[in-house]
Amino acid sequence: MGGVWPRRLLWLPLALVAGCATTRQPRPTPHSPSSPFLYTCSRDSLTTLEPVVRRDLGVVARRYQKLTGARFTVTSARRTLRHTAALMAGFSQKQLEGMYCRHGYPSYIRQIVQARKAKKRMLTAAETYDILRRRTEGYISSHLSGGAVDIATRNLAQPELLKRLLRENHFTVLDETSMGVACIHASHRQVPNRIIRE
Repeated sequence: MGGVWPRRLLWLPLALVAGCATTRQPRPTPHSPSSPFLYTCSRDSLTTLEPVVRRDLGVVARRYQKLTGARFTVTSARRTLRHTAALMAGFSQKQLEGMYCRHGYPSYIRQIVQARKAKKRMLTAAETYDILRRRTEGYISSHLSGGAVDIATRNLAQPELLKRLLRENHFTVLDETSMGVACIHASHRQVPNRIIRE
């Protein structure tokens, strides 16, 4: 892994939007000047990504830095189901549907939406987690299996170039800025989707 993976542990704050940190995020800090990207998520969430994701993300980061002279910031990598539930609990219905219903309308999204209507309020993280944990179908997110990262779009030098480099290196790209979330979600096409319940 060499200089690609900083050794410093830096946590995201609890105030999150779709896995991307809000304006209260800690300042991204590289391990060294040769590190090809910055990060604000925990080191563990980066180092437990699938090896193919770490490899190809490093390729993208070095190429992007060479072409722009700038580094991008990874705000989220591998996530637990409980962390995912905490994020989803804060999403609007439009955000839930925009991020999780691109290939149909999974039953767990329907259950979250119905429970919100029945309770006439947003669900807590624990209530959302209970729905996700009990689901009978749906992998939810590649983050759960270590197959995806989120990259901050705020102050990103050349977003279109970065998206192109990600696509050329086996990532499927979703620009979540259209849903009010300041990040690019990149999931690796070679990491199979798995249903994870914890």
